[in-house]
Order: sequence, then structure tokens, then C-alpha cells
Amino acid sequence: MDKKTLPANFFTFSKNREENTPTFSEGKQEWVNYGLNNQYGEYLIELLNTSSKHNSLVRKKVNMTAGKGFIETPENANFIANDFGKEDCNEIAVKNAWDLMTYGGGCFAVTWSKDKKSIARKSYVDFSKVRIAKQLDDDSVMAQRQAEGIEYFYISADWSQYRKAKYKPELIQGFDERYKDELTQLVWFTEYRPGVDYYTYPDYISSVDWIELDKEIANFHLSSVKNGFTPSMIISFTGGIPTDEEMKDIKKKLTKQYAGTDNGSEVFVTFSESKDRAPEFIPVNLNASDERFLQLEEQIQQNIIVAHGASPVVAGVAVSGKLGSSDEIIEAETVFNVNVIKAKQTTIERAYNKIAKINGVPDLQLEGIQSFEQQINTVEDAE
Repeated sequence: MDKKTLPANFFTFSKNREENTPTFSEGKQEWVNYGLNNQYGEYLIELLNTSSKHNSLVRKKVNMTAGKGFIETPENANFIANDFGKEDCNEIAVKNAWDLMTYGGGCFAVTWSKDKKSIARKSYVDFSKVRIAKQLDDDSVMAQRQAEGIEYFYISADWSQYRKAKYKPELIQGFDERYKDELTQLVWFTEYRPGVDYYTYPDYISSVDWIELDKEIANFHLSSVKNGFTPSMIISFTGGIPTDEEMKDIKKKLTKQYAGTDNGSEVFVTFSESKDRAPEFIPVNLNASDERFLQLEEQIQQNIIVAHGASPVVAGVAVSGKLGSSDEIIEAETVFNVNVIKAKQTTIERAYNKIAKINGVPDLQLEGIQSFEQQINTVEDAE
């Protein structure tokens, strides 16, 4: 019986791409999921920890926003000290600044005093661990208060394991002076993002693809070195076309071994009928991939910087043909402070001042790190 001749067949494979701008909406759970698989916070943290350019700018914004904490006066010293809390308000504010720059929002818990006339304690709460509770439609106290504009939240230390008793989400009421029966309440604040419901996006959202590219290019170079600069290739199986099940098995094994920047190479697999049953390995010219990646460096850098509202000088990037004098740095940071940092400080200050006024404390003001000019003056004064 003659062997049936089959047409040539082939497949390619690549890594799946995570969703970077999720739509937030109510589902079956008691809370509103925070992005894809309820893990959007983890995705943003990964970007922060894997792109040096992005990380550097986030740190810069945090330092300029809350680097020195709140300006202390005799009137607010006790409030800032937060004697009954684990951390003082300065330490909490810096963490809030990190969350604001990373996620676009922040939060902290407050506990009323025994007489319910003042705030006795403030505690940091990780924004990524909080989920907004769904709007109820029943006769419960929670539903009635939600109808009055009071938000509720769920908190879990690990949302990927929330079904385990250890990580079971706990319900907490949003801050409200009218209802103090819940002694511990959550102060929640976010930056407004048009078209986004429930949660928000960070201000650098438009450069997420570039941040991922920065990460992947670095990963490619590292993997290429580890693999001895193994070139990309075509694996051509010319001994016949296997069954679909066999092809899936081959694909699975090759994908695990070669796919993505973790292996620093790319594989294209073909199947065709031939008398020669031995697979043929054909090296593929890299097409100067390494050089192309290097050419992308400037575009990546520029897009990340612009998305953060900064400039190359603020980001500490040398500009060709410019020396970067102290006057230029001072001017660039001043513009950055007015256009970006002041708004960040105001967002955090409003949240704290809403609490401070209950304790009769004047408005609090955040102070960022010293500017280049101030540091010089400080040194000169010391001399």
C-alpha cells in the first residue's frame, strides 16, 4: 500500500502577552477583580523590578514627593509620631508614595480612639492587597451605607491563595466620620483616570509596552551570553508529517526549551514529506538582532521618560552635546516638581489632612528630597 502523501505543514510559537490595561468590572466574587486573574498589582510590580529605567524614575518621584516626610511643627509632632502605630506617619507616607507611583493610588488604615473623638492610630496598607467590594442590593447595613457613598474593601495578604483560611479576605469599611461602630477604617485614594472604573492606572501606563521591551531586551542579552550566543534556527523535520498529537508534543517540548527571551533564541519548525528522515538544522542569520536592540535603546528610554512626565536631565540621562550644568539640573527639576511632583504631594496630603483635622492638627505638608542647589548651600553654610 502506497504511503499517502501529505502537504507540507509547519507551526511557529511565541510567548503569550499579558494584558497591560485591564478593564475593571464586577464579576461573581464579592469584590471587583484587580485586572487579569486579579493580579494586576503583581504585573506592575514585575515591571518595577525588571526595568532599570522605569525603576529609577519611580524612585526619583518617590524621593521628590515624600523623601523627607511631613514638615514637622509643635502642633503636628504628636500626630506625625503616631505613638500607637508600628510606623510613624513619615514612614507610612513614603510607602504611600511608592504605591502611588507604582499603582496610581494608595491607602492606609485608621483606628478611632476609645471615645471615638479622634484618630488614635494610623497603619500602612499595601494598595495591591486591597480589592473594592461589590455594590450590594439588599437590606444589609453594608448595602445601606454603600448607597450613602461609603465604600467597603476586602484585604488579603495573598490574592492568589485567597481560598486558604490563612489568606481569607477580610472586609473593612472605608473611612467615614458618620459611622464609627467600625473602629478601624480604610482611607483610600487614587489618581483619576478617564474611562477607568473602580481602580485606576498608573500615570506611566502609556509606556508599559516600552517598559516590557526594556525588560525583554536585557533578558535577551543575558540569556544569549548564558547560551554562548546560540543563533536562532529553523528545525526542518523532513521525514514525514506526524499526527496532530505528536506535533503538539514536539511543540510543547521545543517551546519549553527555546521560546521567549529567557533562551535568547527563536525557533521555526517545519514538517514535510521526504525520503531522508533525519531532521535538518538550518542556522538562521540573526539579521543583526543585537544591533537592532541597541538601536531601540534610545526610543525605549525616551518613551519611558516622557510617560513619567520627566526629561532626560531629571532622569539622569546624559544628553549628547550638553554638559548638564548645575543650573540646567536645577531648572529641569523645578519644572518637574511643578508639573508632576506637586500634584502627587497634594494627593497624599489631602488623604492625611482629612484625618489630621479630626485631631485638631493644621494641614500637613510633604517635603521631598533636597534639590541640587539646596545641597550645595547646605555644604557652604556648614563650612
